[in-house]
Order: sequence, then C-alpha cells, then structure tokens
Amino acid sequence: MLIVLLTAVAAASEQDGPLHWWRLGREGQPLEQGCDSLGVLRQRFAAERVRALLPEGVGLHRVTLPGQRAAALRAALPYALEERLSQELDDLHIVMGPRRSDGRVSAAVVEHSVMTAWTERFAQAGLRVEALLPLAALYADQAPSQGLRLQALDWPQAPGWLVCAGDEEPVLLEQALLPFWLGNRLQTLAPEQRVLEAPASEVDALQACLPADTRLVTAPPTESAVSLQQQLSAAAPFNLLTGPYAVSMAAPPWRKLRPVMAAAGVVLLLSIGWLGAERAALVEERDALRSQIDATFSRALPGARMQDPLVQFQQQLQGSSGQVQAGAGMLLHAFFASVKGQAGVEIRQLRGSVDALDVELKVVSFAELEKLRAALAGSAGITESLEGADSENGGVSARIRIARSES
Repeated sequence: MLIVLLTAVAAASEQDGPLHWWRLGREGQPLEQGCDSLGVLRQRFAAERVRALLPEGVGLHRVTLPGQRAAALRAALPYALEERLSQELDDLHIVMGPRRSDGRVSAAVVEHSVMTAWTERFAQAGLRVEALLPLAALYADQAPSQGLRLQALDWPQAPGWLVCAGDEEPVLLEQALLPFWLGNRLQTLAPEQRVLEAPASEVDALQACLPADTRLVTAPPTESAVSLQQQLSAAAPFNLLTGPYAVSMAAPPWRKLRPVMAAAGVVLLLSIGWLGAERAALVEERDALRSQIDATFSRALPGARMQDPLVQFQQQLQGSSGQVQAGAGMLLHAFFASVKGQAGVEIRQLRGSVDALDVELKVVSFAELEKLRAALAGSAGITESLEGADSENGGVSARIRIARSES
C-alpha cells in the first residue's frame, strides 16, 4: 500500500508539487519512503493501492442524532451540523463516520473546492485513490479518559498540534491558535474535568493561558511513524471519497467481481462459438436443400422458370386454367398421387401435353415398377403404357406414358 501525505489546502492548486509518501508492507510496516510528485509515483507504483492523508481543511465533529437507520442518519446529519458551520451546506462535502462510545455520531466536513482540486490532480496523474483520509482522524482512539490531551505532530509538511478529547473528535491546530483555543475549550469543561496532558516542553508556556484550576499532566509525544503503522493498516472510517467523489476516485465496485466476470466471459465466448457452429451447419443445410429443390424442379418441370416451386407445383397439380384442369392437371395429379405411396422413386424427366404425359423415372426394382403401373392403372380416367425399361446399377430406369382415357 502507498500512503501519500498531501500538502496544505493553499497548495492544492499546484500542478505537480512534491509530496511525502510511505510504502507499507502487508503487515503495515513501512518499507520505504520519499518525496516525489504524483507523476513520479505513477511511474514507480502504478499497481499499488493508494491512500492519501489530508492534513488541513477538514473539520471533525460529533453530533447527537436520533434513530438507527443509516439512510436517515445521513439525511439528518447536515442539518445537525448547520449551526456549527459558517459556510453554506451546498459548498461543503459532509461524510458520516462511526458512532462513538458516548452514542453520538462522528462526521467530517470539507469544502467541495478542496475535494475537486485533489481529485483532479490524482486523475491527471493517472492514480486511483481508494481512500482520502483526514489526518486528525488517525488519532481518534487516543482520547484521554478525562480532559484534553495535547501532542505535537512531526509529520513532514504537516507540523502542528493535535488536541484529543473524550467527548469530541481530534483537532489539528497551528502554534499561533493553540493557547487561545485551549483556554476557551477548557472553560467549557466542568472544573473536575479541566485536565490537560501536554509534553513537558510546553507546560510552562501554556500555564499562563489556561484557567487557574487546570491540572497539567506531562505526557511523552507520540511519534508519527508509530501512528502511521498502527492506524493505516486498519480500515478507514472517514474515507472522504463518498457521494459524488466515490465513482471517479475510489476503487471500482466491480473489482471484486473480476473472477466472476472472467468466468462469465469464458461462458459467453463458448456460447458464441457454439452458436456460430450451429449457424454454419444451418446455412450448409439450407444451401443443400435449395440445390435439391432446384434439381427436383428442373426434372419435374423442364424449361419452366422457377419462381415459387410450391405454388408452381400446386398449379400444375390442381390446374391454373380450365384446360389444364381437364387435361395435364388431371394426369399430373394421378401420377403424383400414385408415386406418393411408393418408396425409392426418382423422377428424372416430365414431358407432356394436355392429353398425354411422358415420364422418365428410376425405381429400385421391376417389382416396384409393376407396383407403380398397377397404381396408375387403377386411377380413374387415365391409361398407362410402358415405353421401355432397362436395368442399371442400383435399380431400373423406365419410361411410362400416361394418357387420358377416351371412355
């Protein structure tokens, strides 16, 4: 994982200024660190998961919200913070954090302009950030049991003081504001709660600015490297990449579904291949059927122009005029009705007129030929005569003449 410490809000407009970074191992231990631009980080750590720390410009609050449903809490959160904020709600990005041990809900507030500036810089550098965290939120679990705790921060590019309290979220302060802020904050506490844990080097300087009944307790400073290792290895409760910033910067939600998507892609490719093979087989079968229809039409109706074979055969069988109905239509109908019950009959040529029909065909044997002649002879209104018959490989070729009966 790559941790990037962002600069102050005033410097967020710089196009590609150097930023301090740390690369952590799987166990959260720092492996290497440096100070480079986002472009250099993109070249060196293109595949690393990136988390960014925002030291300034984020206000952390704790408010009382009724109800338990997360959607209702998010809807009510901006109005619960409205009295604490000096800016319009439309200009602010508000993120709900976890519920604290005292029952109140934590929240982070940052201007949209700050979010836009940093997300655009990361986008231009080609880096995807999975979390954008307020630096002060890393110290939320270091609140004292009573009073306030003051500790110096020695993060690069983010020096200052951190104040933790049991009833409020951590606050980052500059040196110039520290005495005034501590004095006012301690005045809001009950006398028995006016306890300040501070580094020994700052006790004398703060003594004159605090209420007289404040008890000062010396405490060793906390090293930022220890906090980095402990805090960033866990999940981030105050990820600012939510709402309108979640889609463009955070890790895409489909990333966890990549194995399923890959399997679905394989199934889709196999299905497309199977459908392609089926289509090719159907096309081949269609072409063979068309060739068979052409051959049958040419043998049955020599010299005729094929337009709609089914209609043309029906017209030949039923007759398209009175003359055909009385002549050739009757002969064709009698012939095809007799052939319908026979197996292995191949019609090679049909020639005829209104009064007679000459048929060249092939049957499997002389017995089948006699069976066909018997069926024709049994048809009313026609006579049949065998013009010739010859044996050939696989059957018998014959020529039969069918004529109208004069009786």
